[in-house]
Amino acid sequence: MSYPAFEQWRDEPLARVTLSIVIPAYNEAERILPTLAAFAVAVSAIGEAWELIVSDDGSRDGTAELVAGLPWANLRVLRHANTGKGGAVRRGVRAARGDLILFADADNSTPIEELPRLIAAVRAGAHVAIGSRAAEGAEEVGKSAVRRAVSGGLRRVTRLLTGVTAEDTQCGFKLFRAEVAHDLFQRSVLDGFSFDLELLYLASRAGLRVVEVPVRWVDAPDSKVDPLRDSVKFLRDLLTLRRLHGRRPHRDGLHLAVVTAYPPGRRSLNEYGLHLSRVLADKAEVGRVTILADRLPGAQAAGDAPNVRRVWDFNDPLTPLRLLLALRRERPDAVIFNLQMASFGDRRVPAALGLLTPVLARAFGTPSVTLLHNLFETVDLDRAGFGGKPLKVALTRAFGRLFTRALLGSNLVATTLPRYVKLLRDGYGARNVFLAPHGTFQLPLPPQPFPQVPTVMTFGKFGTYKRVEVLIGAHRRLLERDPRVRLVIAGSDTPNVPGYLAGVQAQFADVPNITFTGYVAEEDVPRVFSDCTVVAFPYSATTGSSGVLHQAGEFGRGAVMPNIGDLADLIEEEGYRAEFFTPEDPESLAEALWRVISDPRQAAALGEANWRVASSLPLADVADWYLLHLEALTGHGPTLTPHLQEAQA
Repeated sequence: MSYPAFEQWRDEPLARVTLSIVIPAYNEAERILPTLAAFAVAVSAIGEAWELIVSDDGSRDGTAELVAGLPWANLRVLRHANTGKGGAVRRGVRAARGDLILFADADNSTPIEELPRLIAAVRAGAHVAIGSRAAEGAEEVGKSAVRRAVSGGLRRVTRLLTGVTAEDTQCGFKLFRAEVAHDLFQRSVLDGFSFDLELLYLASRAGLRVVEVPVRWVDAPDSKVDPLRDSVKFLRDLLTLRRLHGRRPHRDGLHLAVVTAYPPGRRSLNEYGLHLSRVLADKAEVGRVTILADRLPGAQAAGDAPNVRRVWDFNDPLTPLRLLLALRRERPDAVIFNLQMASFGDRRVPAALGLLTPVLARAFGTPSVTLLHNLFETVDLDRAGFGGKPLKVALTRAFGRLFTRALLGSNLVATTLPRYVKLLRDGYGARNVFLAPHGTFQLPLPPQPFPQVPTVMTFGKFGTYKRVEVLIGAHRRLLERDPRVRLVIAGSDTPNVPGYLAGVQAQFADVPNITFTGYVAEEDVPRVFSDCTVVAFPYSATTGSSGVLHQAGEFGRGAVMPNIGDLADLIEEEGYRAEFFTPEDPESLAEALWRVISDPRQAAALGEANWRVASSLPLADVADWYLLHLEALTGHGPTLTPHLQEAQA
């Protein structure tokens, strides 16, 4: 840098400006000054007559005052109420005087040294030049696996459903010709996370030339971007964008079928099937949801809603045929399969045959989306009830891989964890896989008060990798410290191990303060969670994204769990918090539980943290992600792109 050039820029107001740089800022007091210094050093060296505009979006940490204290003649601070990043950039663009206008992030994640390449692109004829982390030659530093998985999925769905061809719409480093910027921001309406996409969508429809410039990008350690939560906001904004700018809805709404275990049945994923069907039916884009559920003995299904069809049986080899006939009768626009690997049976043949149904549905003309809650590759077969002799286990795994590949024959496959997306893409070469976080069943209410008596609760289906003996051992140790402590074992046997809980109850009949609730009906779930201090996870293995952990968050309760497998993924990727213990060690479990139940502040802190995570990602928002794909699959949304046509072929 020429220091005299910086001094002149700092001290002498410019009458003529060729470049305006807009930085949106919200509570950036801790890092805004290094960014401004970096900008001043780099931009003063490139020979532009430039101004710097910090658009403060209602910061509460003194950001605006801090920046305004800099004695720089060509720096301006705009102060306004909090509206979101898009609104902050829009105000900055309106105030800009330059022939070129750049907006850049306050964390300098795309280093300002990349600017000359964007300027060159615009002066070579582009209307808009965007920094791209996906273009050939780009470099990403420090980007987490979950951000990579989410970014890849968002890029694909953006291309599919908007026609915007840019590989990276969300990089916060974009340069516009001034007249283009003013026009686009005047016509745009989104103020949130997705305002960039709206600008590019409008530019595409106007026939403007948008050039992607590969840039170096560094993931700031204190970034405010949350990959999962912000991706859901992005999807919600994408629906808004299409409504505002000419989306073509299906006349009568989509007719969706959902294949799932369903209450009052007690098989795995029945609650998830109930809530997924409910939130889909509530969407304006959906005209009808038909549930193709498991049959129940006796009169259990007498109270079923009119849209529930009981058509298949657990462990029935004819399940694929029964479901195909039901789909033929119902003629839905698309079908969602809510599955884990043992959804259709705990015997190998019917379980495997059932998993062929999604690809058969597609082959017979019904677009299919399969939601996989676990993968064979990640399941401990012994603990999940599919173990045996080594040869039998090896054959099970081999067939498991075959049936995973068969499931990938669905039009689209959704998984709840980024690790599963990576495994299917890297291990199978799958390109029709997307991340659909588990989500919270209900919009959480404020956390309820904790019970007066310290109460540990565990919830689920027990008998394989979820066994309660270690928890009862820990309970005995807790009683020595506080004889008031209660243990509630809420739930029933897993289908693989009938009679397990009855045997445990008889074996430990002498241990006081233990309640076995049996199966918990859906309407009783809030009471069971609200009546406990902490939720325990006495697991020795994991087989998917934990619905129980999401429910603990929904009701503002902390968790005590082993730091293993998919539970560890949820802690790292979604932000849940827990106390940890060594698997199958009652002493370690007792110590972890005591740290929570003996300290009301710790119990409240864990519960509050988990409640905030659950509040930010309701299943109703995740359902929008499905709708974007479903409308494209069925032709009731935007015209299909070649990429999606290839996925359907």
